[in-house]
Amino acid sequence: MRFKKLLIVVLATSFGLVQSLIAQEVSFSLVRTLEADFNFPTDLCGNDRGDVFVLDGMNDRVVQLKTSGEVVEIRPQRESIYKAVGIAWINGDLWIADTPRSRLLKMEMNGRISQIVKLDHQTEPVDVADMGDNMVVTDRLNHTITVLDKDFKEKYYWGKRGEKVGEFINPGFLASGPENRILIGDILNRRVVSFSPSGRYPQIIAKPGVEKGQIFRPKGIALDSQKRIWVADGYTGALQAFSISGKYLGIATSEGKSLALSAPMGVFIDKQDRLWVVESFASKVSVWRIK
Repeated sequence: MRFKKLLIVVLATSFGLVQSLIAQEVSFSLVRTLEADFNFPTDLCGNDRGDVFVLDGMNDRVVQLKTSGEVVEIRPQRESIYKAVGIAWINGDLWIADTPRSRLLKMEMNGRISQIVKLDHQTEPVDVADMGDNMVVTDRLNHTITVLDKDFKEKYYWGKRGEKVGEFINPGFLASGPENRILIGDILNRRVVSFSPSGRYPQIIAKPGVEKGQIFRPKGIALDSQKRIWVADGYTGALQAFSISGKYLGIATSEGKSLALSAPMGVFIDKQDRLWVVESFASKVSVWRIK
């Protein structure tokens, strides 16, 4: 009798492990790739109409990929976005984190820079995202997070260089998460952490490592329709999903193999649950359907 109970427990455990392993593989299918003469593109975002904008800073331009299939080059008028890293669509406007020049730029579709927000503390902004009425900016020089109010004035900033949770070494891409959380890729600490908008109540989403469920160089972060947090690993080339509580949900696979992208950076998920990712070393954008 005791043996039968033990056998049932073993079988149930084995079945649970198999189900868990199956659940940890999320099938992706390639929709298309786009090259458009990119030169180490870094980030991308999309608007409500379905257009996608790729930041091609080494070419000093943004490339608009329209839903019609048309590819439009947008060059800044009387300004430069050379070596800018992050781009975001916020409240109907296109914003660029102009990394070398310590500012945020609002760019119109004709390339006109309609607003320049100069940042304090010699900030080197990597990425920008909206959080309610505020804008949140990562700063790789001071290893801090800056929060701007609706008038683009600094409300506060938080963090410092270090390895403790709440400290950063080269914070990079970020995203607005569920439950009013901000998700930040802490690149050289090899983790993704979520915070309240004021920097309190940290929750580790992804921990350091190169195995499944771990991150070595966190880059782009995006949420799908199921509120899974997808993180691109710039070192392993993997795309992995996590919950807001830090539970590992799966790894992107195609034709039975884990994706191995070419130094992925920015990630964007559109309303059709297609994941757009910049493959910087390959100077291209690939589009994947999440099955």
